[in-house]
Amino acid sequence: MEEKMIRKKNFRPLGLGAVLLAALTIHVPVASQSRKSLSDASKTPLSIENAQTEATSIPTSRHREVSLSFKQMGAWSVINLRGVDASRVLSFPVRPDEVVVAAKLSINYDYSPALIPELSHLRILLNDRIVAVEALPSDKGIGNARLFNIDPRLFGSLNDLRFNFIGHYTRQCEDPFHSSLWLTLSDMGRLDLTLAPISSLSDLKYLPLPFFDKRENNSLKLPFVFSQAPSFGTLKAAGVVASWFGLQAGTRGAQFPVLLNTLPDGNGIVFLQGNETLDGIKSTAEPSISIQPHPTNSQAKLLVVTGSNDEDLGRAARAIALFNTTLSGQRVSITQETETALRKPYDAPAWIPIDRPVKFGELARIEELRVQGYYPEVIRLNYRVSPDVFTWRTPGVPMDLKYRATRLPLHNNSSLNINLNATFIQALGLNWPEKDENQLASAKPKGNENNALKQEFLFIPPYAVGGRDQLQFSYYFDVIKGGECQSLPPDNLQGAIDPESTLDFSNFPHYVALPNLAYFVNIGFPYTRMADLSETAVVLSRTPNAHEMAAYLMLMGKMGEATGYPVLRHRVVSDADIASVATRDLIVIASAKSQDLMMQWADSLPIVQMGNERRVREPYIAWRPAYRWEQQDVQATPKTKGNLNLTGPGGLTSIMAFQSPLTAGRSVVVLHADKAEDLQKISDALTDPERIPTIQGDFAVFDEKTVRHAQVSETYYVGSLPSLSKLRWFFSDQPMLLAFLGLLISALIAALVYRPLRNILAKRLKK
Repeated sequence: MEEKMIRKKNFRPLGLGAVLLAALTIHVPVASQSRKSLSDASKTPLSIENAQTEATSIPTSRHREVSLSFKQMGAWSVINLRGVDASRVLSFPVRPDEVVVAAKLSINYDYSPALIPELSHLRILLNDRIVAVEALPSDKGIGNARLFNIDPRLFGSLNDLRFNFIGHYTRQCEDPFHSSLWLTLSDMGRLDLTLAPISSLSDLKYLPLPFFDKRENNSLKLPFVFSQAPSFGTLKAAGVVASWFGLQAGTRGAQFPVLLNTLPDGNGIVFLQGNETLDGIKSTAEPSISIQPHPTNSQAKLLVVTGSNDEDLGRAARAIALFNTTLSGQRVSITQETETALRKPYDAPAWIPIDRPVKFGELARIEELRVQGYYPEVIRLNYRVSPDVFTWRTPGVPMDLKYRATRLPLHNNSSLNINLNATFIQALGLNWPEKDENQLASAKPKGNENNALKQEFLFIPPYAVGGRDQLQFSYYFDVIKGGECQSLPPDNLQGAIDPESTLDFSNFPHYVALPNLAYFVNIGFPYTRMADLSETAVVLSRTPNAHEMAAYLMLMGKMGEATGYPVLRHRVVSDADIASVATRDLIVIASAKSQDLMMQWADSLPIVQMGNERRVREPYIAWRPAYRWEQQDVQATPKTKGNLNLTGPGGLTSIMAFQSPLTAGRSVVVLHADKAEDLQKISDALTDPERIPTIQGDFAVFDEKTVRHAQVSETYYVGSLPSLSKLRWFFSDQPMLLAFLGLLISALIAALVYRPLRNILAKRLKK
C-alpha cells in the first residue's frame, strides 16, 4: 500500500483564475502488482483485429447503438462543396473502452446537372481511407439517397469522415469558380454505429471515464443511486458531483435519473452513508471514492461515494469535483481537506473576464483562428458573458480587431465579414483600392511597422450583448478572371484573426430587468452570478420523490456547465426551512401537491392549484403611445387582467419566474408538474440545445415537443447604475414626467430671477 498527497494545483478543466488553496490526503489501498499490470496494459494498445475478435465474443445484448447526425459531428448547416476539388471533414470519437463492430453511413445529396459524369464523382473517406466512390450521372442530380456499410476496422479513437467532391463541367480550359461546380449534402445525414465493450477502466485517474467520454457527441444520461431516501446533505453532495459531470458533458446536456435501493443495468454513481449496503456494495467509515464492478453486469462499473455522514459525503464529492486529476487507483480515502477560496461575482471560469480587455488567444486556439482555400470556413469565436452587462445608449462593446489575409492586387472586392450570432456587424475590405499593382509591389514597411497586419476598432452592438455569444469572421476572396485559359487564381489563399485582438467588457455597470427565463435556461442567471452558487438555495418538498431529485440533479449539472465550476456552496432545504435561506435566490422544485410554498405564494404565481381547481392569472398588454423620438412602445410591465379558475383531468408542466416574496431583488424560479413524472419534460427541454431558445418570458408551459411562454409577473431590476445613468434610464420611460419637470424648473428659475431683473430694469429706466 502507498500513500499520496493531492497537491495544490491550477486546474485547466475548471479554468480557475488562482491556485486553489486546498489539499487532500488520500489512502490508496491498491496492490502494487495490480497497479503494475494496469500500467503495462495501458502501454500496449489493443490492435483493431484483436479488439474485433474480443468484441465478437460479447453477447449482442451488451452492444450499444449510437446514431450521430452530421450536425452532431460539426456541420452547422448543409454541406456545400464548390469548385473542381472541394472537401469537408466531420470529426467524431470512439470511446477507448469500446470498439466498432458495425457501421452504416446514410447520406442525402444533390448536385449540378451540368457536370460531366465520366469526370465527376463524390469520394467518401474515413481516416484517409476510401469508403465509397459515388458516380454522378447526368440525369439524377436531385434527391439522391445512399446507404453505405463501413468496415469497422477503419475506425480509431478519433475519426475524420471526409467528403471530397471532384467536379468538371468541360473538357477544355476550366474555370474552377464556375457556378455549375457544386454538390450539396444534407445535414440530415447520419452515421449509425454498433459498439461493443472491450475493456473496463477501473482506475480513478481515467475519470470521467468509463462513465462519460468527453469526446463523445451524445448527451449524458448517468443514473444516481441511493440505498434509501437520501438526506438533504446527501443530495447536496450528489448535486456537486452532478455539476462536475454536467461540466464534462458541456452543451450536449446531462441528465441524472434517480434510483432508490436498486442498481442500474449499466454504469452509475452510488452514494452510501453510515452502515448502508446495496447488492453487496458497502459504505465505509471514512469519506472515500472507488470504482467497483457492477454485481450483475461484468461490462459496467459503479462510482461509489461513501462516508459516515453528510459531511463526509460532501468531502468526497468535492474531491471528485475539484481534485479529480490527482486521483488514482481503484479506491481513495480522504482524510483531510482545506476549504477552497470564496468566489467573486462574475468570476465563473467559463465566462469572459469583465475586469480587463481579453485577448482572442484566451478564448480559442491559434489554429482555430486560421482558414484557407477559395471558400474558407467561418472562424467562430465563442464566449459567455453575464446578461446584466448594461450597454444601453453606448456605442457597444469595444473590439480591437487585428487580422491578416493573402493579398491579391487589384482584387478590390475581397472582404472580411463580421457577424455576432448571425447578426451582421461590419465588412472590412482586405485590399487597397486606392493603390495600383506597382504601388503595392513597391510598398515597404517603415521602421517597426507590420504591413501584413491590419487593425480595425469596432463596436459590438449594445442590443446583442449577453449570454452565450459567438463572433463569426468570414473571409471572402474576390478573384479576377483574365479570360478563358488565362490568369487562373492562386490556390494559396489564407486568412487569420490575430490572437492579440481583444474584447473589452470592463467599463459597463451591471443592471438588468427580471424575471427572464431565457437568461435562466441559457446561462443560469442570476444564480450563476456566483460561480459556486453561494447565493442560491434549492427548495424541495420534505420527502422529495425520485423525479424531483432527478430534476434537481439535472439543474445542478446545467449550472456547472454554465459556469465551468462545481456548485460547492449552494444549499438544499425543505419548504419548512425556507426562512433560513430568505436572503438567497431560490429554485423551487415541486410536483403534484408536494410543496406547501405553492399555496403560500399563490398571489405571486401565474398559475396555482387551489383544491380541485387551477387558478390562472391572465395578463394583458395594453398598447399606449410612448412619447419618444425613437419608437412607439408597449406597456413595460403587463398588469394582471384577472383570475380564471379551471377544472379538468389534464396535467400541466411549467417553469415560473418571479421576484422573491421574502427579499426584494432576489429571484425565484419554480419547476412544477401536476404529475411527478412530467418533470422529465422540463429536463428534456433544458438539455436540448434546439429547444432552449424557445423558452422565454417568465412563464413557460411544456409538453413532449413544444414550449409555450408568456410574460405575467411584474418586472423588477437587479444591479446598480451610476447616478447619471440611473436618471437617464428612469426618464427614458417617463417622457411626460420629464417634460413636466422641465416646465416646473423653468418656472422656478423664472420666479427666482424675476425680481432681480425687474430691479435692474428700473435702474436703467431712471437713468
